[in-house]
Amino acid sequence: MKDLELFNFHLERAIYILKFQDRKLVEAWVYELNQNLEPEYIESCLTAAILELSNTHPDTFHWILDHLSDWTPYQQLLEAVTRFALKKLIQQGFMPGEEFSFTADSKILLTENAKAVIMKDTAKTDSLLMEKILVTPQQIYLLTT
Repeated sequence: MKDLELFNFHLERAIYILKFQDRKLVEAWVYELNQNLEPEYIESCLTAAILELSNTHPDTFHWILDHLSDWTPYQQLLEAVTRFALKKLIQQGFMPGEEFSFTADSKILLTENAKAVIMKDTAKTDSLLMEKILVTPQQIYLLTT
């Protein structure tokens, strides 16, 4: 029970500090954590904080996505969401190379229909992350015009 209480303490602290939306403060705090805790523990705590913020504080969540995209926990989270999206696409019967593929920046390029189907039953927390990795040809067109 003590380990769970300690994790919750660090999780609450992570959420509190991330809400300041100050990269230098966050980096200083993570540096301090690295002096006393295992990197895997820190990454788990930060991943949990990012997921929690996606549900409770969308402004901070989007700030993290825009300003901390080079963070290992963020990268691992996007990789997990990518695997989740690929699994959903395949389970729904979509074919790689036909209804979906990858872009040069590791996003999933998919048809509007495929995106609508996998987003239909996706939880709000997951949908914010899915929007970061899913792109349609129309979205790419709008970005290039």
